[in-house]
Amino acid sequence: MRLKIVFATAALLGAVLTGPAAWAQDGQQPAAAAPSARQLELTRRYINLTMTEQFEDSLRQVIMAQAEIDPNARSLPDADRRFIAELAAELTTDMIPQMLEAMVPIYARTFTEAELEAMIAFYDSEMGKSIIEKTMTVMPEANAAAMTVMPQLMDKMAARMCQHYGCDAAELQAMQGAIRGEIPVAPTRK
Repeated sequence: MRLKIVFATAALLGAVLTGPAAWAQDGQQPAAAAPSARQLELTRRYINLTMTEQFEDSLRQVIMAQAEIDPNARSLPDADRRFIAELAAELTTDMIPQMLEAMVPIYARTFTEAELEAMIAFYDSEMGKSIIEKTMTVMPEANAAAMTVMPQLMDKMAARMCQHYGCDAAELQAMQGAIRGEIPVAPTRK
């Protein structure tokens, strides 16, 4: 049971923290020149404006919602699922300052000084502040809405994998159940 809890925790954190970021890595830009000190300074100001205190609350809500739909977490008893989600939320929010600092050089080498100045000017305006506030408020609900298509994605993935590897109907059904967390382990192929 402990191994299952550890696996569920890792899967939950992985899904929340790497989902969109991992999807974007295929389209990475070639390495740019090292950012200037001014770009780094502007980037920190931009991040401070856009990653408000609401970001932590929104991230906590996303983690809690993910625990309710993640197949690995769903298979756990309610008390364990709540503990894991709370622990993941607590540890993640504790790490936010380090995560944001790790993002600084990436943003700094991606955006020019002029672009960073323009973003700061916008997000420091009343309109920019309103947009950030609303973005953070809607983030958990928008994430939950996006996650509603995951079962379809998983079913299509299982079907394509079976098409590629020549699964029969029973193997396809087992794979779909395993992907959704309904079956503990898919049967091994012969």
